[in-house]
Amino acid sequence: MWKLLIPMLVTALAACSSGEEPGAKGILQLGGVVDRTGDIANPNWYSAIVMAQDQMNHALDRAGYKDLAFDITLRDSKNTKSLAISLAQELVAGGAKALVLDSSPNTEGVASLNYDPDPARRVGVPTVSMAASSPFLNNPDDQSTDPVVRSARRDADGWVFRTSMSALPQTQVIMNILMQRGIADEEQLKISVLGPKNAFGVGYVSAIAGAAEDVRPPGAPAPIVEGIFYVPSGAGGVPTDYNFADELKRLVDDITELTDEDGNKSGEAADRSPPDAIIDASNSGHNINVTKNYSGSIPLLHHDTFRRAQVIEGLGSASDGQEGTSPVLFEPGPSGEAFVRALARVGAFELGAFDAVAYDAAAVLMLASLVASAPLQDPTAVTPAEIRDALTKINEPSGDVVRPGDDGFTQAISLIAEGRRINYEGASGSCDFDAEGNVLMKVAHWKIEQRVFRDLAIFDCVQPACPLVQDPWPESW
Repeated sequence: MWKLLIPMLVTALAACSSGEEPGAKGILQLGGVVDRTGDIANPNWYSAIVMAQDQMNHALDRAGYKDLAFDITLRDSKNTKSLAISLAQELVAGGAKALVLDSSPNTEGVASLNYDPDPARRVGVPTVSMAASSPFLNNPDDQSTDPVVRSARRDADGWVFRTSMSALPQTQVIMNILMQRGIADEEQLKISVLGPKNAFGVGYVSAIAGAAEDVRPPGAPAPIVEGIFYVPSGAGGVPTDYNFADELKRLVDDITELTDEDGNKSGEAADRSPPDAIIDASNSGHNINVTKNYSGSIPLLHHDTFRRAQVIEGLGSASDGQEGTSPVLFEPGPSGEAFVRALARVGAFELGAFDAVAYDAAAVLMLASLVASAPLQDPTAVTPAEIRDALTKINEPSGDVVRPGDDGFTQAISLIAEGRRINYEGASGSCDFDAEGNVLMKVAHWKIEQRVFRDLAIFDCVQPACPLVQDPWPESW
């Protein structure tokens, strides 16, 4: 398939927003709490968000629209929940009316502020997450025993959106792969999952258990899904300070440990056979350590955090043969192409997981801000609640299609100024939010060959059954 190779980014983007100075314009302040140095960090994320901001500001200049500019102030979450919460509070106190967030734990932590018993702690701004795939999030039926966490996950007030897709469809693709290989037809299927003990890791185990049950052959025993969870020390779980050898031994042994919805051991461990498959759902900063420590013969599949150039650099030739799933790196077609070309021009690392999703998170917040503020003489007077409500109005099926980039944003501004509906088709996919604030995307089954990620198959998980897409990539790519 097509492969993007673009030069290494060396511009300093840390803890700041774009270098494009808005001048004396009216500034509509947004914020971002996104990992830059922690265990899921990807340097392209800052680049993609800043690029979206600069493209929108250029489009606003071209359109001469209300003398307005956006300022997305970025802060490094270090993928540390407590830090993400404090940074979100700081940005909102400084005037940010909406936030881009990163991981599932950080999203859940900031969302919890909206339902804090102390009104003084509530942030009350919409958030769009670009690396949060826990199926616990945006779940109106969540049964967490913690009332604040339960309220945050249910999000009855509708503050939480995400351009990253829930892990649920990816687990359907995992089961498709296992069925193709005859593994899911085992008399009693057993899958062991390694993941962090947080909203994502525990939620992923719950999702894979549901997917395994859905494909259980008639009359076969219920599948067993074992979760082995780790809590690395250090801010954000620094990957170099943790040895995964002991956890991997537990993953492949014939003792099965079951856990509850919080990741705590539930009941007695039981003697059963070793697993038929292992899923590495560890954080991206830990993938290298996990892979280096694993030398068994049981099939190993990786979750989407593995798909980035830094993993191949860290593993070298040992990366060859590793495989797993991820959302597609970009949506094939004009929207994805526009994003890829633009990211190449600003100079970035090789395209990786969630780069397009990060771009779209910033884009949808700015478009929603424009839709919400359109009736106002002073667009900077728009409220966070108005932006939240407008996030459901940027993907009107009957609206004019608008796409990423200067030209796409210029067209969107013109349509919004005329009071017409828009339908944003993003770099990562349609970005159509459902009633809970979730999106659906295509999913790739990939494998590393000669130190390059190769897509083996694409599944259209916008459709309920995630059907296989035939010939997803144009020959010219």
